[in-house]
Amino acid sequence: MRIADRYILRRHAGPFAFGTGVVMFLFLMQFLVRYGEQLLGKGLPIGIILQLVGLNLAWMFVLAVPMGALFASVYVFGMLAADHEATALKSAGVSTAQMMRSVLLAALGLTGVLVWFNDRVLPEANHQAKVLLADVQRKRPTLVLEPGRFVQLEGYTVLARAKHGGMLLGVTLYDVTRLDRIAVAYADTAWLRLSTGMSRFLLELHSGELHEQERANWYRYRRVRFERMWVQIPARDYAFVRSDARLFARGEREMSIAQMRGIVEHARARQRELLLQMEELLRTHLEQAAGGIGSGGVAQWIAPVRFRLESLSAEYAEAERQARQYLVEIHKKYAIAAACVLFVLAGAPLGLLTRGGNFGTSALVSLGFYVFYWAALIGGEKLADRGYISPAVGMWWGNAVVALLALSVFVRVQQETWSWSRFRR
Repeated sequence: MRIADRYILRRHAGPFAFGTGVVMFLFLMQFLVRYGEQLLGKGLPIGIILQLVGLNLAWMFVLAVPMGALFASVYVFGMLAADHEATALKSAGVSTAQMMRSVLLAALGLTGVLVWFNDRVLPEANHQAKVLLADVQRKRPTLVLEPGRFVQLEGYTVLARAKHGGMLLGVTLYDVTRLDRIAVAYADTAWLRLSTGMSRFLLELHSGELHEQERANWYRYRRVRFERMWVQIPARDYAFVRSDARLFARGEREMSIAQMRGIVEHARARQRELLLQMEELLRTHLEQAAGGIGSGGVAQWIAPVRFRLESLSAEYAEAERQARQYLVEIHKKYAIAAACVLFVLAGAPLGLLTRGGNFGTSALVSLGFYVFYWAALIGGEKLADRGYISPAVGMWWGNAVVALLALSVFVRVQQETWSWSRFRR
């Protein structure tokens, strides 16, 4: 039996790596399509781009591993059925559950790894990726001067009518940095480059004229000819500057499970405190009412109570929303990790039933399960965030459905009362 366990488990390694890699590749392509222009159009160092992509591979890995486990189970057990190896094992007294034993143990180990990864590695990777992406988005694109187009540069407008290599030809510079006058410079040629520290642009103008006119006294006009003139223009945000990640607040996807549980407990404690305040407020005013409302009448007594209760109720609802939001993320970390085991429980008997020992059938079955599961997960998350269902139900109902389907298919395979071949006739 140990030989069969090792044989089945060894056959899973390649399909698991392939399925996980394909899903990660698809997520990576989606990420590059979304952010590729920002990454490639700003003159960023290749190291920064690779670091940002590497940090985002963390969440891609978490989403891809369950799919890899599902695909490998459907494919390998389908191959066992198609090659009649499963029949030979059953003839030797090996049940379906025993054939799945080694794979389930591996899936349990994989679940533990994902729980640790979701708790320790993923939050930090998400936080670092958020900070780095904010730095990238703040950086301005690399300056490109195209002939015939106006370019805005911190109070200056530059127009070059032609370009030869790095030399600008027929340059007009509009200076609107001064409120008391208008200045326009014309030059036959010019050179524009960034300073060493990338803090300012240096524009070197050759063979031209400078025209100035006061705004208040329009008749005061000055024209100056020059052979060479330098203009320094501030270059804000053209240099890439790394921010201190400690200065950025962390969202729920950037915290460990312990950190999120602390926030939930604080929110629940705040809710209990608010309930006590509401009870005390009502008790005090009811005692006052019992002693007599007074000359002001009922309206004057109710108004301050109503205002205070509305304020406390709004604060209570905000604490409930915060607790629910973090509970959803906590349950999600465990639910996604547990999907590895559930997908193996569903994928192995499905592979035996479909005899899908080929890529097409295995991919189709896996994709169907995967689409359903993630639709259930996303839909449950939105419903739980809005308070329609509890966080536990929202994050685990998809797992529960997969578990029921897996149990149903496993029972059919174990009893051998149903065959996929009926639908092929």
